[in-house]
Amino acid sequence: MNSRLICSLFAASLITSPVSANEHQTQDHLKVLMGELLHLEQQIDTRQDVVNAIAPGSEYRIKPGDSLTDIAKRAYGETNIKLSLVMQLIIGNNPKAFFRNNANYLYADKVITIPSIEDFRAMLFSGDTDTLLNDDDKTHWIRFP
Repeated sequence: MNSRLICSLFAASLITSPVSANEHQTQDHLKVLMGELLHLEQQIDTRQDVVNAIAPGSEYRIKPGDSLTDIAKRAYGETNIKLSLVMQLIIGNNPKAFFRNNANYLYADKVITIPSIEDFRAMLFSGDTDTLLNDDDKTHWIRFP
């Protein structure tokens, strides 16, 4: 799979890049995250056929009585990924399928796109790693009173 090659190259570049003492912990976290994404990909590839399962990355037509939780469970229920992340991506990628972006109010007969592994990668790695590791930029810091 082409995405696995890209992911492996990205992980290799993270591992081999020179890091300072402050960035070492961040690099360790990125390595763990990359490993979790690869593990998720393997879980999806090897999962058994589940009754009424929805394939990640596919389109799904909402039926009367469907809930967002049920849809997320049918797509990613057997994996280690948090269903709240799946639901967040479904809402973000399909805002017209929900009344006022409320997860509790789905429109029946709307076609939604189920998030793929690439969608999770885009969500998790949306920031520029150079700016995240810059000690001078404190905009991402949490401020306490």
